[in-house]
Amino acid sequence: MWDLPDLAHWQRGRWIKVIAGVLAVMLTPLGWIQWQQFQLLRDVATNQVDSIMWQAYQLERELSRLDAQLHQAVNKPAQVDPYELAERYEVFLSRITLLTEMPRRDLIDGTPAFQHAMTAIDAFVALADPLFVEPDALMNNSTQLAVLESTVTTLLPPVADLTREANRAVARFVDERNQQLQQQSSLIISLVSVQIAVMLTFVLLLVHQIRRQQQQYARLQKLSQELAFARDQANAANHGKSVFLANMSHEIRTPFQGLLGMLTLMEQPNLTTQQRDYLHTARDSAQHLLGLLNDILDVSTIESGTLKLAETAVNVRQLVQDVQNLMQVSAGNKGLSLDMTVDEAVPEWLLADATRVRQILYNLINNAIKFTQHGGVQARVSAAPADQVGVVLTVQDSGIGMDSETLEQLFTRFFQADNSLRRRIGGTGLGLEISRKLARMMGGDIEVSSTLGVGSVFTVTLHLPEAAPGEADTQPATAPTGPTRRLKMLVAEDHPTNLKFMAILLDKMGHDAVFCENGAEALDWLGRQRFDVVLLDYHMPVLDGMATTEAIRQMSPPLGDIKVVLVTADVVNDTRQRAKRIGVNEFVSKPLQASDLQRALQRCGLLEAPTAPPTPTTPSPQPDHAPETPTTVQPTPDNPPAAPVVAPVTAPVATPAVVSHETASDAAPAPVLADDALSDAQLAEVLNTAAYDEIAGMLPPEDVQEMVDSLLAPPQGTLHVLVAALQAGDVENTVFAAHSLKGTALLMGFKRIAETAAHIEQLGRRTPQDLSPDLITPLQEQLTVTQQALRQYRTGGGTAG
Repeated sequence: MWDLPDLAHWQRGRWIKVIAGVLAVMLTPLGWIQWQQFQLLRDVATNQVDSIMWQAYQLERELSRLDAQLHQAVNKPAQVDPYELAERYEVFLSRITLLTEMPRRDLIDGTPAFQHAMTAIDAFVALADPLFVEPDALMNNSTQLAVLESTVTTLLPPVADLTREANRAVARFVDERNQQLQQQSSLIISLVSVQIAVMLTFVLLLVHQIRRQQQQYARLQKLSQELAFARDQANAANHGKSVFLANMSHEIRTPFQGLLGMLTLMEQPNLTTQQRDYLHTARDSAQHLLGLLNDILDVSTIESGTLKLAETAVNVRQLVQDVQNLMQVSAGNKGLSLDMTVDEAVPEWLLADATRVRQILYNLINNAIKFTQHGGVQARVSAAPADQVGVVLTVQDSGIGMDSETLEQLFTRFFQADNSLRRRIGGTGLGLEISRKLARMMGGDIEVSSTLGVGSVFTVTLHLPEAAPGEADTQPATAPTGPTRRLKMLVAEDHPTNLKFMAILLDKMGHDAVFCENGAEALDWLGRQRFDVVLLDYHMPVLDGMATTEAIRQMSPPLGDIKVVLVTADVVNDTRQRAKRIGVNEFVSKPLQASDLQRALQRCGLLEAPTAPPTPTTPSPQPDHAPETPTTVQPTPDNPPAAPVVAPVTAPVATPAVVSHETASDAAPAPVLADDALSDAQLAEVLNTAAYDEIAGMLPPEDVQEMVDSLLAPPQGTLHVLVAALQAGDVENTVFAAHSLKGTALLMGFKRIAETAAHIEQLGRRTPQDLSPDLITPLQEQLTVTQQALRQYRTGGGTAG
């Protein structure tokens, strides 16, 4: 490292030489550049001028040739070929085009000579064009030849004047350009002079600054030493913080594990459905909170080096099944398929830290679901290559994919490729970093390959040796508890099946509800009664959710300030931003879940505690009577409703999931079913049994059957209404029926039907020309396989969820 020169002790003569050298180095290239610019401008001007003169001269020359040819045709017609005469005329026309379309025509365009010449030329062309269509006939008509010759003779003087005017325009152009160049040169000289003065000023300031810096150099060295000492202290403090957080991780996790253990011990076979739901809710909430805590504390624990793997015998297939059960709901809510398989070559028991392996799988699958809108996620556990010990976890999705720049920073802490995605789906950006560090602690690593717009594949290698059988590790999942305030709600929902479900759901949550079919009826109800909150379906006839919200916000307070919750399956895209701008307070995705609605109401400030009502998942004895079916209110200006229709207070009791009688929709026209039963994997692809069990647990069998029939039974079932709309080519009704079918199918757990309906809805909205009766075939196929899956599941022939 070289020392700075002692500039403070330089003599004046030395400074002058240095400054002169710097100026010479800086100004010489500048002068050379200006000279090159001058030469370039002169060349450009010369070429442009030559072009103007050349076009005018060519026009005059070709006119003279045409005149000579016409003169010979008049006097000696036998010596003139009529087609050569026509060719001479075409050449003259081409010169007119070159003159009128040249880049610098503006130099002569406004002159009298140009106007006079072009007028005469246009008159001549108008006269000559019809005559030269048939050259042979023209040569045989001496009168027409004489007229043409006379016209060309009178045209020669204006064209000659035009040539002279072009020469004068060139001269003017050159003079103006020379004046401009002189002005630019003067300006450049002035700017250079100013630059020199400014440069000298800055040089003097620089010299002054350098002298001051040398005086401060000793103090800076001392300060640097002090900063280095402070840095070491900060590093030590940061390490102490990491150790503290790592210790706190253990201390906080311990009571959580105790809480989960006690909740497990409380589960008894004689519990009622409600008690069991409460217990599952508490256990799920504790698990969820523990997971959030783990993500934060794991980073500090790994950094401090205190994280140790608790390796035990783990049942791989049971662990994978647990993760699938946990993530199936998230995938089903988005209409995605989730397939998780374990190869037969993988040993049943491995020596591993089950919590950490599950954490890796959960992070990867959760990310895949978040960034996938269509298709599904596939996870596979396979044995490591023959020369290695362990397993390979592969998670593949059909999501948005990543470009090369994103892949390079993917495992960077807190990194996300798109901040808008982070706002929509949340996340701390720690999951992938933690997963890779855990994989490396297990003797493996994580690799990723991705194609933008196609999807991503994450491959995890783990060094996990085979182990002797032990106890299977399970972690059950549950849901949240009931409200602390009874709300009066106005619900706008056009589909009868969804309306019935929402009536039962809101009643179980402990709220009163008034139902109507569209936004116009909702506005009418708001003008008649007071409500705490309005639940609007996004797609409705007459007035949809967006337009209704805009109309509500234009009302005078307090009506215009009422809380609005939009119920839709489209809130993951720009719908959310647009709805926020017009005044929507919260969103709930379809299929509607009690916990999601409860959280939305809590965020609106309508409930006293962030809790959610129980969702029964275990069947209980059938009630003696079925709950009342909610009545859809249809007010009209001539016959307004006298009173709101409120959801009944009678709480429906859970019913067995297995129903003995066949569905009415089985009689729908569809391809003949195969006799072979569906496998568990096939059943899981067709039917979301968790969603179906939730509906079956809330309603008596006859109401469940009514909901299925309203969807699948001909001729009024939503699916058959969609088929009729496709056959009729009615785009509007096709989109509406597809949207209704998608929402209700998701609610009932009919995954394949929901995916097909969503595809038809997107075609109708984006490319309606692609809608055709050919789409009826996949609908009928999904109807057939869904009916088979439903029969098989009801009779105990399938267990996949």
